[in-house]
Amino acid sequence: MPYAGLVKDGIGYIRLSNFTKDAGKETQTALKQLLDQGAKSIIMDIRGNPGGLLVESVNITNLFVDKGMEIVSTRGRVKQWDMTYKTANQAVDTSIPVVVLVNRASASASEIVAGALQDLDRAVVVGQRTFGKGLVQTTRPLSYNAQLKVTTAKYYIPSGRCIQAVDYINRNEDGSVDIFRIHSSGNS
Repeated sequence: MPYAGLVKDGIGYIRLSNFTKDAGKETQTALKQLLDQGAKSIIMDIRGNPGGLLVESVNITNLFVDKGMEIVSTRGRVKQWDMTYKTANQAVDTSIPVVVLVNRASASASEIVAGALQDLDRAVVVGQRTFGKGLVQTTRPLSYNAQLKVTTAKYYIPSGRCIQAVDYINRNEDGSVDIFRIHSSGNS
């Protein structure tokens, strides 16, 4: 359950530390309670949040963005990995001012929420540049109870920005990789 409370008259605060099962429902409950307590603006704190379930990042973004809006897409080398994830429900509030707090440890699903809310003009993102973890990975079973994790696609927020900061495909001559910070969802 996320921590939520009023930090000052009319300013609601929601601290979300992960995107586990039911995080969207729990955040919705917290948001509605804050609105009932008189919140006129919301601070969504996802600093240090390493991410989690993709569907929960879409559900949380959906609290502030109406049904049918594209939140994130995946693009891979094989067309079967290309997917688009849209909001499925009516928003709780589409006009309340929202600030999203991020830092270097905000990754993956956190970056999807921050980037989508920023791209859809529903929030201002404040803080440090985010981690830049935008890889979709799939596990494949191997013999002897081992598994192989394979990168199959990358995450893209509504503006088309990829949230992946490190380019593992185009390595330098010495094997090192470049960081493309311009693609992260933080303050770009």
